[in-house]
Amino acid sequence: MCNTNTNAITIRQAKLYDVPAMARIERESFEDYWSPDELTKDVTCDDGSIYVAVAMSGDERAGYADMRIVAGEAQIYNIAIAPEFRRQGIGEALLMHMIEKSRELGLDIISLEVRSGNEAAMALYEKMGFKQVGIRKAYYEKGNEDAVLMDKELGAVEVEVQIN
Repeated sequence: MCNTNTNAITIRQAKLYDVPAMARIERESFEDYWSPDELTKDVTCDDGSIYVAVAMSGDERAGYADMRIVAGEAQIYNIAIAPEFRRQGIGEALLMHMIEKSRELGLDIISLEVRSGNEAAMALYEKMGFKQVGIRKAYYEKGNEDAVLMDKELGAVEVEVQIN
């Protein structure tokens, strides 16, 4: 497993016994939250198309991230942090973990969508190198809010070459 440590936070692949805490975090984080059954399907998927990570602070689940692998690309579906653990860098640590996992899997692009009004998340994604590539108008039913599509290229490495 790919473990990432940030202070007292450990990130590991989610297990079935993490689902109840993940469902609580999901309900506390989103209006359109996923059900425990949906989370269970993702956590127990064993065909390599879904990867779910959980951030642990001691014995407590501080947050989680859910990523799908589709057509050779990673798509982050969710990053959710428990209210009591927000603003501690856990979202950034989970995002970095997912980027590292995507690279480990040999993927070239990681993408996500975010509510246009979620300025904190958009600032984090931009800080981590994601670029806005599109907008889905009125994508989210609740709030009639747009989805901002963002991508980050993982395979490309910029090298400056001088030719004499």
